[in-house]
Amino acid sequence: MAERRMTLALFGAFDFRVDGSPVNLGLSGPTRSMLQYLVCCTGRLTRREQLMEMFWSGTSPERRRSSLNSAIWRIKKALRTVDAPAAFAIDATAECVRMAGTRSPEVDIDAVSLADAFAAASAPGAGEADVERLLATLNGCDGTPLDGLDDDWAQVERERLEAFRLRGFSIAMRLLAQRRRYDEALDFGHRILLHDPFHECAVQEVLCIHALNGQRVRALKLFDAFSESLASELGISPMPETRALRDFLAGNGTPALAETQGEPGGQVLVHPGVDELLSSIAQSRGAVRLHS
Repeated sequence: MAERRMTLALFGAFDFRVDGSPVNLGLSGPTRSMLQYLVCCTGRLTRREQLMEMFWSGTSPERRRSSLNSAIWRIKKALRTVDAPAAFAIDATAECVRMAGTRSPEVDIDAVSLADAFAAASAPGAGEADVERLLATLNGCDGTPLDGLDDDWAQVERERLEAFRLRGFSIAMRLLAQRRRYDEALDFGHRILLHDPFHECAVQEVLCIHALNGQRVRALKLFDAFSESLASELGISPMPETRALRDFLAGNGTPALAETQGEPGGQVLVHPGVDELLSSIAQSRGAVRLHS
């Protein structure tokens, strides 16, 4: 008999499925929250004392131990009831607790899949299959991480997962731009800016990709909108690198040697992702490669 497959979503609402069908684990309160926390730990051991303090801090030590043991038993029973894959199981010793099987072939957890796809696509020599896998995984990681959980640990994990997804967007944008799939690259770039409108390195890359896509006017309008947002929200101006990049895209000099306010004749350095895009723009203009 074939092993049943399980999917679990940490992005968006907590969604647990076996063989594609949603299942109700019948867990609630601290027990449900602890299960989600252990899944986020992706197989790492967590000391019992830490779990007791995180989920039952307002009770006596004896009550905490009893509550933790009960939660472990309830999770084990729930997984047996829904006939989850055997590899996905709570593993508890006298000292520590962990969720085993989070990377088993029959278990698909969106955050774990994203980490694996990101690593494969970022590795030297990554192929087209690795890129497509990253794109598909990112598109599947939809919604707010750990949506609906207000625990302190969940807020920390939410920020971590969100930051990791943004890194995924960034590498996807870069890989797509390298393949001249500019419209798709811009989609990921604008998704970054939707989450973090003041991510200035992303703004620089999006400016370049618009230019490579034959949308120089849109690039200049994006710079103007970004500059206005910085001024109104934070009371600052774009970095010298970004201003020099805007001048370059407008046809005024090169960003590698642009003069900036307070730095006449000085070099303006850009990060490697932008440098690569600038090289593509320079080559498309028949110019020599720019060095940052």
